[in-house]
Amino acid sequence: MARLSNSPLGKISGKLGNLIIYERNGKMCVRSRPEKISVPASKKQIYQRKALGIASSFLKPLRRELEFGFSSVEGENSKRYGKAMASAIKNAILSEQGEPKIYPEKILTSSGDLLKPTEVQVFWEGSSSLRITWRPNSFEGNGLEADVIFYVAYDPVSKRKWSVKRGSYRKSGSMTVQFPWSDSLAGKFYHYLSFYRKRKSRIEFSESICLGIL
Repeated sequence: MARLSNSPLGKISGKLGNLIIYERNGKMCVRSRPEKISVPASKKQIYQRKALGIASSFLKPLRRELEFGFSSVEGENSKRYGKAMASAIKNAILSEQGEPKIYPEKILTSSGDLLKPTEVQVFWEGSSSLRITWRPNSFEGNGLEADVIFYVAYDPVSKRKWSVKRGSYRKSGSMTVQFPWSDSLAGKFYHYLSFYRKRKSRIEFSESICLGIL
């Protein structure tokens, strides 16, 4: 909508039809309004948006754990979380009949080149106590005795999570996890496990493994 000022010159400014009238350096200028071009999203764009939404919904409760597990990514925590998101979209979301579907067992809670846990077994010792064992494969490849377990449990239905950022050493071969809830937890949580070590100002991780729902 154009406006007529109260000045003796009766200056006009604003929108008038398809024109925009404005003043610059004391002169009245006129330009055309930009045309709005509506381009419908492609099937690929629609799929990517859906995949992003699914990944964000699944990973959001795990943000702090993912920022820790992707500590090798330089920069702020937002970049580390973004790396975890990108990994999920690339590896854990697959197309089923043209629709994106997430596979939680393919989610990574950490990323790196250290030797991963092997021969892992899990036992529920009670309704809320979990026993984890693994092969103490120190000095195989780049594994060291002092590598530390990073453990994450996540129930995508209730959005409950529990993590242990400083677990047992690789050399110990076992660890007990005590959950803070008293209800039966078996069959509800996905369990993720990896190793890490601190080296000077940086942290190195192994790629996480998923033990599935147990």
